[in-house]
Amino acid sequence: MDPREDRFIVEAFDCRPDGCIKPNALMQYLQETAARHAEQLGVGFADLAQWDCFWVLLNLRLEMTAMPRWRDCLTIRTWPSGCTRLTAAREFVGEGADGRELFRAGSEWMILDKHGSRPRNLSRMDLNLPPTSLKVLRAELHRLQRMPAPYANAGTISVPFSALDFNGHVNNTEYVRWAFDGLHRHLGHAPPVRSVQVTYTAEVFEGDDIEVLVAAEPGAPIRVVEQKADGPADTSVFLMEID
Repeated sequence: MDPREDRFIVEAFDCRPDGCIKPNALMQYLQETAARHAEQLGVGFADLAQWDCFWVLLNLRLEMTAMPRWRDCLTIRTWPSGCTRLTAAREFVGEGADGRELFRAGSEWMILDKHGSRPRNLSRMDLNLPPTSLKVLRAELHRLQRMPAPYANAGTISVPFSALDFNGHVNNTEYVRWAFDGLHRHLGHAPPVRSVQVTYTAEVFEGDDIEVLVAAEPGAPIRVVEQKADGPADTSVFLMEID
């Protein structure tokens, strides 16, 4: 299956004070090019809406070679890279205007039913996705698990209406924005990112209160957990790990 390529210009509103792109903004670019390719392949938002279902991101690992900056021109190439009964994989490679690779990412997605948020069996849907294809990450993508660590509370988010997407739940890039805001509050600075992995474990809706917990011990990856303030203890909705 031929990859799709899209070009983006890094705008000022997508950048941090140091001129580098915000991680959540970069993820928005990935989400947009994935959505455009899904539409091109006949499995986009409007196509799935006819079946009363929608795509959700389960897992994504992003490995950086260089951080895109303000006014940089990015070319993002993406393609489906595998399909099982419950998950579909997708790869991304980002290059600068000079053709130099800036980042690569692997991701896993699921299709949920609109009326019960239950996973659809992809093998019973006519998706025309390849069972396997080229992967860009050296290691197999896995789901993060909540690790025992001394987590510090880095704030509570009362989910606003502006965080919702077409599907009526919080867009996946919002969790990342809250995580990096919490890290900045806790550390006093934005940590450098060589690689970041995110795992989503539950949907979040307008009015939910989300606690952001941070573990940043010397010599260990930085970990962020997001959980519902009124939910069971140690039950997460989102996990992030930064190397």
